[in-house]
Amino acid sequence: MESKMSQTQDPTGSKPRILVHPPEDLPYQVVATYLDNCRKGVQSLKDAIERSDYDFAGMYGHRMKGSGGAYGFPLLTETGASIEQAARARDDADLRTWAAAVEEHLESVEVVGP
Repeated sequence: MESKMSQTQDPTGSKPRILVHPPEDLPYQVVATYLDNCRKGVQSLKDAIERSDYDFAGMYGHRMKGSGGAYGFPLLTETGASIEQAARARDDADLRTWAAAVEEHLESVEVVGP
């Protein structure tokens, strides 16, 4: 199951938006809630990186790796795997880079409703 995605330019011209059409077997609100929770979780990840809490960062990456695919977001799956790997390596620079990347991606995603 994969979401259908298309990219459009933000009307203000600042950032491209990624429009996501949820798979037919997932209601719009379920996908929208999932993305909202992912957005909220990024701050927890950033806080964990600042505390050098590699266990939490690894768990966050592992969950994102699994849930991204379940909700039809392969980029989140790939990013989650990279976060998990950086946490295992205790690589603060990579963790910060991946946290910023996932935050930027999630800010650009918009779920298209029914």
